[in-house]
Amino acid sequence: MSKPAPRVVEVVESFRITPNMQRIVLSGPSLEGFPETCPGAYIKLLFDLNGDPVVKPNKDKPVAMRTYTINSFDAQKAQMTIDMVVHVKEGVTGPAAAWALSAKEGDKLTIAGPGSSKSLAENYDWVLFAGDMTALPSIRNYLKALPSDARGVAVIAIEHEADAISLEKPSKVSIHWVPKGESSLSDAIKRIDWQQGTPAAWVACEFSQMRKIRSWLKDDKQVPHGQVYISSYWREGRSEDQHKIDKRQDVEAFAQQIA
Repeated sequence: MSKPAPRVVEVVESFRITPNMQRIVLSGPSLEGFPETCPGAYIKLLFDLNGDPVVKPNKDKPVAMRTYTINSFDAQKAQMTIDMVVHVKEGVTGPAAAWALSAKEGDKLTIAGPGSSKSLAENYDWVLFAGDMTALPSIRNYLKALPSDARGVAVIAIEHEADAISLEKPSKVSIHWVPKGESSLSDAIKRIDWQQGTPAAWVACEFSQMRKIRSWLKDDKQVPHGQVYISSYWREGRSEDQHKIDKRQDVEAFAQQIA
């Protein structure tokens, strides 16, 4: 199946929803007929090698792609929202975050996708979510889609306690927010009350934290591989392109371990 052609979209709104999260609303004729998406669906934002948004796609010019979860899509309005982490470390941020900080109504951008990640295991007794702010849009969408009688836990690392947001969820799913400096995500998840039965685990976070959580689920909790979706969305000190290489090598090495 061929990949969807890139779409040029326009910023309708851009506003801060928490101290470290910017919401961008995108629209335009190119979004008419955009396919229906499920929790975890994502798009890629296209930037040139100077970090500027691509507004006239050219297959002969190299681009840098940055991946973001689709927060919501309104087919009737042909509008899409994405939530982008805009934390700046020591005055430095990536091209996508820099663009989000300055994005204004009327700005144009090219996107590619959608793509989708592996969903929750089909059969489970309870759910376990873990992620940092890059995974928060996906976790929010998964929680919203759960059946009303679902039970479980979501552990979410945030930059600041004010980054915690209201989440629509079943009453028997508890949320544990982990502000930066309080604990690492991998340590926080080990402190949850492990529930009875077989979990469906969904984890997405920084590379080193992902590896620690993966080992804990596999070796300490002995959760079957088929019950787990786990992915690194970024890696400290590495660009997205560099992280892709690290991620591919890690996935291959782990596949050999469980073969």
